[in-house]
Amino acid sequence: MAAQQIVCSFFYTFIPIADSLSLTAQSFLPALMMTNNVNNDNNKQVRAKTLRHTILNFLKAAGLFGAALASMVATIPLLVRFFTSDPAVAALVNSVVPILFCIFVFHGVFCASEGLLLAQKDLIFLGRMYAAYFVVVPYFMQRIKWMASTTTTAATGAAGVVRLQSVWIVFIIYQYIRISAWVSRVAWLQFKTERDAFHNETML
Repeated sequence: MAAQQIVCSFFYTFIPIADSLSLTAQSFLPALMMTNNVNNDNNKQVRAKTLRHTILNFLKAAGLFGAALASMVATIPLLVRFFTSDPAVAALVNSVVPILFCIFVFHGVFCASEGLLLAQKDLIFLGRMYAAYFVVVPYFMQRIKWMASTTTTAATGAAGVVRLQSVWIVFIIYQYIRISAWVSRVAWLQFKTERDAFHNETML
C-alpha cells in the first residue's frame, strides 16, 4: 500500500534521532558506576545520588527529544504532498499522524530508559521482555492481516483507513507497554541501589 510506504518512510527517518540518548547512556553510565564502585557506605551513597541525578537528566533530555520529534511529526500533513499527488493516499497518511504523534512524543523516554537498562547490564530482564514481545506482537499483527483479508466492504477507501490505522494502533500499544516496563524497571533498580546504599545509615 502506497500510504503505508510513505508512513514507514517518515517513521524510519524520525526513529533514529533519539537513539543518541540510548548510546550516550551506554557509553557514560558504566564508567560513572565504576568510578564510585568501592565497597564502602560513603561511596555507595555517592553513587546512588549520582545515578539518581543522571537518570533525571536523561529523562529531561528525553522530554526535549520527544517534543522535537512530535513537532516533526506534526509537519507530515504539509510534507505528504511531496510524496504523492493522490488525495486518497494523502488522506490515509494523515489519518495515521495522530498515532505517530503519540508514538514519538514518548520515544525519547523509551530510548533513554532502554539505554539506562543496557548500561546497568540488566540483560536478563530485557531478554525476557523481548522474547515475550517476539511472540505477542506478531500474533496481533497476523490477526489484523487475517481480519483485513476476510472483511469485505463496498467502500475500499474506508477499509484502507481501518487496516492502516489498526497496524499502527498495535504498534503504539506495544510501544507504551515497553515504555512503562522500561521506566518502571529503571525506577526499581534505582530504588534498590538507594536502599542498599542508605540502609546502614537508616539503621543507626
